[in-house]
Amino acid sequence: MHVLLLAVCCIVSGHVHTASGAPIAGAHVVVEGRSGGGVVTTADGSFSLSVPPGDHQLDLSSKGYLSASVDIVVGHDTTVDVTLEPVDAPTLRTIAAVTVDGRLTPVRGVVPSVTVTRSDMDRINDDRIIQALATIPGTVFAHPDGGSAAGIAVVALRGPDPSESLDALDGQLLNDGNTGDLNLAHFPVAAFSSVNVTEGLGPEDANGSNTFGGSINMVSLRPTLHPHFAFQESVGSFGQSEQWVNGTGTHGKFGYAFALDNQNTAGYTNETQTLYTAGVAPGTPQNPGTPTFLGSSTSSRSELANLTYNFTSRANIAARIFVLGDNNDQSSGVNGIDGNSTSPTYGDFVGPGSQSYAQTVRAYQVRAQAPLGAGDLAADVYASDNNIALFGPPSNPAYDVDHVDHRYNLGLTWARTFDTSEYAVGGYSRYESLAFVPPAGPAPQLGQTINVLFARGGWQATKELRVDAGLFQSRYTSFGSNLDGRLGLIYNTSPSTALRFSLGTGFRAPLLIERYQFPLDQLAQDGLGVFVGQGNPNESPEHATEYELGVSHQFSSATLDVSLYQTNLRNPIEIYYPLELAQSGVCGAQTPTAPVPGCVSYNSNVGNAVYQGAEVRFVQRFAPEHLFLTAMYGLNVAYPKDLTADFSNPTSAGNLVDNTQFLGIPQQQGSLELDWAENAWHAGAQAVFRGNNNELNQPPFTVINATVGVGLTKFIDFSVQGTNIFSDAAGRYTIFGGGVPYLGFGGTPLPTDRYTIEPVGVRAILTLKT
Repeated sequence: MHVLLLAVCCIVSGHVHTASGAPIAGAHVVVEGRSGGGVVTTADGSFSLSVPPGDHQLDLSSKGYLSASVDIVVGHDTTVDVTLEPVDAPTLRTIAAVTVDGRLTPVRGVVPSVTVTRSDMDRINDDRIIQALATIPGTVFAHPDGGSAAGIAVVALRGPDPSESLDALDGQLLNDGNTGDLNLAHFPVAAFSSVNVTEGLGPEDANGSNTFGGSINMVSLRPTLHPHFAFQESVGSFGQSEQWVNGTGTHGKFGYAFALDNQNTAGYTNETQTLYTAGVAPGTPQNPGTPTFLGSSTSSRSELANLTYNFTSRANIAARIFVLGDNNDQSSGVNGIDGNSTSPTYGDFVGPGSQSYAQTVRAYQVRAQAPLGAGDLAADVYASDNNIALFGPPSNPAYDVDHVDHRYNLGLTWARTFDTSEYAVGGYSRYESLAFVPPAGPAPQLGQTINVLFARGGWQATKELRVDAGLFQSRYTSFGSNLDGRLGLIYNTSPSTALRFSLGTGFRAPLLIERYQFPLDQLAQDGLGVFVGQGNPNESPEHATEYELGVSHQFSSATLDVSLYQTNLRNPIEIYYPLELAQSGVCGAQTPTAPVPGCVSYNSNVGNAVYQGAEVRFVQRFAPEHLFLTAMYGLNVAYPKDLTADFSNPTSAGNLVDNTQFLGIPQQQGSLELDWAENAWHAGAQAVFRGNNNELNQPPFTVINATVGVGLTKFIDFSVQGTNIFSDAAGRYTIFGGGVPYLGFGGTPLPTDRYTIEPVGVRAILTLKT
């Protein structure tokens, strides 16, 4: 009798509700691997059940909502709080979410997915979303204006081009219309509850088939069932300071979440240097030098408001506003030291001069859901704009362009859920425009309308096998129509092991600016006289076919996930450059009124490319359960095929060499994190590794951050964080021509620019939470 009492000594109780706090009645809660059928939540969404001590997995499901799994360690009575997302939640991939530590939960979808929660980011004291993205091995970073913390930072998934991936907020597309990506350098952690990164082609993509890299979806702070308030103040090295405040809660049927953030840094570099024109003897009348202030300061502010009203647990309306504005002195990144040993200005400071870059992102969204017939109808209306302003001479012709990008979207989805399947049909109509001012004068506003229809669904064919499929029809007024399909299979060989396979097709649409043909007097000329940045009205979409194979296994206190993938890309969009003509000198004398035939650089579809690799994620909880280890590793092989020496990549501007790794993509990268918490104390350490051919054009480097803190009271925490503790890859300036050489055609070394990051820094953080 005593043994029986010991075996069922522990009670697991909790609440199941929507993201806005409405209770979900009738949800099924089952303990994986135990008989008895589980329990059903009551009218207020609560449940309670008995389990023996040890590791357990709770599976939760409710009609009209995505299923979720929660891993818990039971040594005493335990309480959990679970949020279920509607079948058509504002995410790019339909994945349920839980508000407890789900790091041990294996991948349940047909494509690899990593969700970095707010708790994950808080454990290491990240203050910007991009720091969390750096730990994921499938992310590929690019720094078009140097490696300074004030510089632009864009992220691709698996391949070299960020425009092949989707950047979104609550499923709302934010990719910039000029470059096809998004500067993520200053999105603050304070405004978000999680970041979900899914890679490859998913059958349940909610934004159409205009991607094959994957998606980065930032999930905004959501209303909570109970009221919460938090405030944080931090100060640190390089004049860094941040203040943020946020609050969430529910009052009756009304839910709310808000966040305000203010970040400022003086920067690592703040000094005056004499700048010379590169390649001209310094100190001569032709190149006397100009004293120039070179800085790296940043200032950013953001506001978020998220409001919901629940009519019932299946009918609600929500509105969200997000605004981010930042101003960044990029002078230390776009200027630097001439590292070309044969140059007359070798060792001197060269560059275009002082430059700052301002970005304003505004995103508005209204969502509604209600039962309709035997299913549920979801509507999504949003508008956004991305305003870029450059102060000072441009250094990168693609990114340093004043412009405003607008996007308006109306989407409808009807979904129905059965006991063993669900399906959805819907579509959206989107208008996007791009207005910009090239160097020599105004250009007309560019625009296009995109209409997409889709049908997607999933079927539990057997107890072990699930099948997901999707069909997407897209029509762009700029270039025509596209039809794509995806198929995914998940086979559970046991309750703890799942095999997955997916295949599908996708595309990357030409950007508006890539198809516009400028008058020559609106184009810049490079040092050899070639007109650069010309569009191509004949440009067509890139097309890709992708194959994915993976396995996920859950041990008693660990989870291992392995993915293998291959993407075959056809007709990628690259930059044509008339190399032979330029090197012969004939382009140097041309003018807009007297052009030399062929001396123009423009975008073009050419050749093929292959992205292939493997990713491994391992999570281990050590006994006692206060210590966690998270390790991720990625092998990323990406190379072009069937090209000539006349083409370069539009993001890195790196030369393209047949069957050679794209410049700026390390074949090997990974991260390792240890975090510990017991009683009032907590600590964490994180290492992010980049191998050869990395985005800084440096030898392999590892950035190590660490934090330690203590709860002074129930509501107040004090922490100290160290960043880049060993100052790896650190420096004040770009070194032009001083990077690790890239092997060109015939093995000829091609010079690269060496980018640098900030050295060791310290930050003190005081947090108040209720």
